[in-house]
Amino acid sequence: MSQGKLSPRQKMINLMYLIFIAMLALNMSKEVLSAFGLLEKKITNANVATSERNVAFMESLSTMALEQPEQYAAVKRKADQVSEISATLDAYLGDIKRQMMTTLKAEDFEDFEVQDQPDFLDQR
Repeated sequence: MSQGKLSPRQKMINLMYLIFIAMLALNMSKEVLSAFGLLEKKITNANVATSERNVAFMESLSTMALEQPEQYAAVKRKADQVSEISATLDAYLGDIKRQMMTTLKAEDFEDFEVQDQPDFLDQR
């Protein structure tokens, strides 16, 4: 496939094809945005269920750490650290999402096909 030196004409043709492919990749269809919206809703529901399980687990771990401190105290401390770090990350990501949503009109929050405007990210 590689023949060595390419003529300037062939280099220009190759560059034009590369730009064309990049433009096709950037032109995301509205259906893809709708699919991301559906995926976001499902992930949000899964996160709520996981958060409830995590709260129940932390309560159970607290009880076990009180009953058997020599066995569960270190695990409880580590779990508290992980919980604190994950809460910080969750708050940070939630803040970014809230900031991005402020660039939309209130009626467009659920219309994911309208959210193809990169206004927020272009301003950062």
